[in-house]
Amino acid sequence: MRVELLCTGDELVTGLITDTNSTYLEARLFDLGVKVERVVLVGDVRPDITQTLLEAAARADVVVVSGGLGPTADDFTLECAAAAAGVPLEEDARVLEWLRERYAARGVPINPSALRMARIPRGSEPVRNPAGSAPLVVLTLGRCRLFFLPGVPREYRALLDNEVLPRIRAELESRPGRLFRAFRLLRTVGIPESELDLAVAPLAPSHPRVVFGFRTHAPENHLKLMAEAPTQAEADQALAAVEAECRRVLGRHVFAADGEEYAPALLSALGRAGATLATAESCTGGLIAQRLTAVPGSSTVFIGGAVVYSEKMKTAWVGVPTEVLERHTAVSTPTAVAMAEGVRAACGATYGLAVTGYAGPGGGTPEDPVGTVYCALAGPGFATRCERMSFSGDRERVRLFAASHTLEMLRQHLLTAAQS
Repeated sequence: MRVELLCTGDELVTGLITDTNSTYLEARLFDLGVKVERVVLVGDVRPDITQTLLEAAARADVVVVSGGLGPTADDFTLECAAAAAGVPLEEDARVLEWLRERYAARGVPINPSALRMARIPRGSEPVRNPAGSAPLVVLTLGRCRLFFLPGVPREYRALLDNEVLPRIRAELESRPGRLFRAFRLLRTVGIPESELDLAVAPLAPSHPRVVFGFRTHAPENHLKLMAEAPTQAEADQALAAVEAECRRVLGRHVFAADGEEYAPALLSALGRAGATLATAESCTGGLIAQRLTAVPGSSTVFIGGAVVYSEKMKTAWVGVPTEVLERHTAVSTPTAVAMAEGVRAACGATYGLAVTGYAGPGGGTPEDPVGTVYCALAGPGFATRCERMSFSGDRERVRLFAASHTLEMLRQHLLTAAQS
C-alpha cells in the first residue's frame, strides 16, 4: 500500500508553525507496517492544492490531507478537492446538524462562517469530529481514497486514531496475498546514529525478513525493526529473534521499546529500587526537573529540584561552600560535586544529580570553552561521581545533551546496582 501525506497552510510553508501531524501519522502507520512514501507541504494557493491532490491520487492508494477545513476564508481545501474530483460542493444535512449541536452545547449561536464547514464535495463521506467542529471527509478519486482532516493536532489525532487508521488497517488485512508485518522500535541513548548503524549492520544478513531503519530524535537514536513474512506468526518469530540479537549487541544503550519514553523508564527504575531523587541545575535551568515532572506520578520518586543559576543561590540553596566557588569557579568538578551532595542532603533523597556548565553563546574559558558541562551524581555507598563533558552546537543543544547525560549517569548506576 502506497500512502502519501499532504499538509496545507501558509503557516507551514512560512515557518510560523511546525508540522507535527505528519510525524505522528508516520509513526502510527509504521506500527502497521506501512512506510509513508511522500510528505508534501502546500501553501494556501488553490491551483497548487488542486494539482497536488490530483498528482498524489494518481500515485497513491491512500492520501491523508490535513488543514484548511475550518470556517475562515483561507480554509478552502475541500473546494480544491471538489475541483480535483470534478464535482460541486454541497451542504450536507448531517454535518449541519452536528455543527448546530456543537454550537448549542457551547451556548454560542452558529454564524454564517461556521456553516461553511457543512459544505463537502458531492459523493464524499463525512465523519463526525469528536474533538472539534470540522468533520473528517473521505473522498475517492480513481483507485485512491483521500482522508481530509482538520489541521488542529488534537482534532487530527482523534480522527486519525478512531477513524482513519482502522480503515487503513482493514484494507491491509483484506488484501489477498499480503505480507504480515511485526514492528519494534528500540530506543537508545549514548550512542551516535553512525555507531548504532555499524553495531547492528553485521546482523542484517542473518535476518533477511527484517528491514532495519534508523531515526534520530536528539538526544536519542532509534533502531526501527520491521519483519515481513507470509503469516503473522512467522513475522513475530523473525522480529523476536532479531530484537534479541540487537539488544545483546547494544546492551545498556537500549533504554526502552516502542512508545515508552526516557523519563518514565528512568522513574520506573527508581521506583523498583525504592529510591528517590533530587536535582540541582545551573546551565540547564530546570530542564531535568521539567522532563521528570512531565510524567504523571513522578512525585513518588522525584522529591524536588533547585535551579541555582547564580553563585549566591548555589551557596544559599544547595550549600556549595563559597571557598569552592572562589577557588574552582562555578563550572568545575568540585562545584558540581558539592551541588549534587548539597541537594541530596537538603531534600533527604537517595540520589542527588547536579549539572553546571557553559551553554553559550557567551562565557567559557580557555580550559573550559563553551559547551563544557560538569555532571555529578551523589548517592549512598559510593564516592560522588562527576563527569566533564563537551557538547557541540547551539545553546539549546548543549542544554539538551547536558540534561540527558546527567540523567543517564543515574540510569547506568541503577542498572549496575540492580545486577549486583
